[in-house]
Amino acid sequence: MRSELWGSERYDTEAHRLYERGEHDAAAQLLEEGLSLYPTSTQLLVSLGYVRLAQEEYGWARRSFEVALVLEPEHEEALAGLGEALLKLGERARAFLLFDRVLALGFGNDADLMVCVGRALFREGLYERAERFFRLAVKADPDAAEALLELAFTLYKQGDVNGALGWSRRAAKGEPPHFGARVFYGNLLFEKERYGKALAVLAAVPTAEMWDAVAVWRVVELFRRLRGLAPDSERVRPYMERLELLTAEPTPEERLLAEIESAGHAEAGLRRRGQLDLFGWTPPPDTEWERDVVHRVRVADGQVFEGDWTTIVRAMRDGSADPSVSLREFMRHAAQSLADRTGIQVSWDDPRRFIEDFARAGALRIES
Repeated sequence: MRSELWGSERYDTEAHRLYERGEHDAAAQLLEEGLSLYPTSTQLLVSLGYVRLAQEEYGWARRSFEVALVLEPEHEEALAGLGEALLKLGERARAFLLFDRVLALGFGNDADLMVCVGRALFREGLYERAERFFRLAVKADPDAAEALLELAFTLYKQGDVNGALGWSRRAAKGEPPHFGARVFYGNLLFEKERYGKALAVLAAVPTAEMWDAVAVWRVVELFRRLRGLAPDSERVRPYMERLELLTAEPTPEERLLAEIESAGHAEAGLRRRGQLDLFGWTPPPDTEWERDVVHRVRVADGQVFEGDWTTIVRAMRDGSADPSVSLREFMRHAAQSLADRTGIQVSWDDPRRFIEDFARAGALRIES
């Protein structure tokens, strides 16, 4: 216990600071301490619920939110948090009702809350439902870069590249600058073959704010192709240094994120598959997905994996730093790593979708 008596608000504030620093265990411990003194504090219960969500302790998160709602049945953050926990626990129908309840209570004009709900739905692959909430967030705050960017991601995930381009452009133009939005916008311009504009947008992002190795390589490639600059030139050198930092001693998961292949073969031009234009590349159509169909996948470091989708993912897992984890856990960690670096969400519950989504994100290449 504290040497001085804290109020419930102080506990909540200090726990929030720990949460923002990623110290989830410490935040949970502090909130538990606060609840031992203030067991009817709705805010402490709600905060503990969100910490439990971050720790992937969905059952405990559900309990915290449910107790909070007993105390305050119309608490909007508790309703949204319980909905997210139920999504994770497979109770989608009830989760949808809770999100609708949030709207019925009039919180559709709370941009932050709408983004929170939208992200919960997005993470479960419910893109159309997520789009609804991101649009509400944008309506509530037309200048909110986070809401604009999330809407752009969602549209891109549904195959609407033009829609994603428009919303990401709005997010990229905001002030103060949202560098993640500018990188995503630049990547989309690259995919649309608007290479000069893509270079202008990406090169305007400070190298220290670029966490997407694919985007960094695209800047290097575009400087070389459009301006004839060598990798060791003064203008390009900072990007090469950044790339070295981002790809230093990569794990197999991180190697999936770096589209590092030969920059040669100039005669093939910017449209050469296997260089840097894989951001929006769609795997070739195939109507048969039987287990005896052999596919060929090349990852960023040049390794080639062959077999059915499950065999390919298993081989990636076996070559990873921790081959003892399950395939599902391997895919989940790889997907989270991609999302942390690029903001691009990919599927991780099915080997085929996992590989196809990584190819669309430009992190690997499906050759057959």
